[in-house]
Amino acid sequence: MKILKKFGWFIVSLLPAALCLLLQIGCAVVLLFIYTLQELARQQGGTLSTDEIINFALSIYIENAIYSVVLYHVIGLLVFGIWYYFAYGRKKRPLGTEKPNIWKAATIIWLGICIQIFTSCILNLLLELAPNLLHKYMELMEVAGLADLNVLSFVAAVILAPIGEELLCRGIIFRLAGKVSSRFWIANIIQAFAFGLVHGNLVQGTYAFFMGLALGYIYGKYRRIWLCMLLHCAINGSSIFLDYYFSLYPEEYNIAVLIGHFVISLLFMVLCFKLLGKRRPLADETEANTSILPE
Repeated sequence: MKILKKFGWFIVSLLPAALCLLLQIGCAVVLLFIYTLQELARQQGGTLSTDEIINFALSIYIENAIYSVVLYHVIGLLVFGIWYYFAYGRKKRPLGTEKPNIWKAATIIWLGICIQIFTSCILNLLLELAPNLLHKYMELMEVAGLADLNVLSFVAAVILAPIGEELLCRGIIFRLAGKVSSRFWIANIIQAFAFGLVHGNLVQGTYAFFMGLALGYIYGKYRRIWLCMLLHCAINGSSIFLDYYFSLYPEEYNIAVLIGHFVISLLFMVLCFKLLGKRRPLADETEANTSILPE
């Protein structure tokens, strides 16, 4: 019976992620429908068939997919922000929660930059050595409008995503996952898994899972959602400058440069976690059959 109850909470903890995916699909469908109606209105009395009009509208949608991404992030921020505020946002932190200082915040920012360099090195090495593995992923990024830097992609990736996704994964799912087990690491894995799911593809989902573990560690240590947003913002924001940074090196040394930065960023990540220190278990985590977070 106890196992069934835990499994039930596991399913419940993934429901917000499922809602997130439905929002992504819904925003895409709504914009595609609008573009189709616009084309139907333009083609009244024209020679194009309905299928041709729909295909033309689909091509317009692909060219403007970034609007769907921004719409989803805005709606998601509102939905999950209201959910988080009324369900958890007004509750006190557990006794013994660590308080960060400015140096810890600076370390978290540097950790985010190192995580992005580390991840980018892995992806670029795969592109160099096995480009076919990431072909579909690169196409997806281009379709979503996230491969090109512009105002909308910057707002979506650096502002909206860190706020909305942290409210969802660390703010809501983390709390629900705490019902599965009183052990922090179990809840952290569950919320990181959900974080990977909401990214909607295997490549992003894989590295988002590992990023989610780091974000969950920060939340579990400090219980301050804004620190997770800060780390998330540092991860996403630093990606904007990496292409330019790596372009400064001679092309013939690409693999050597990537391996070097891979090793250095890994060492810096280890150093950052050392500086931040171990996460101290709170009193409510040691009690049997309790949530890892306060009720």
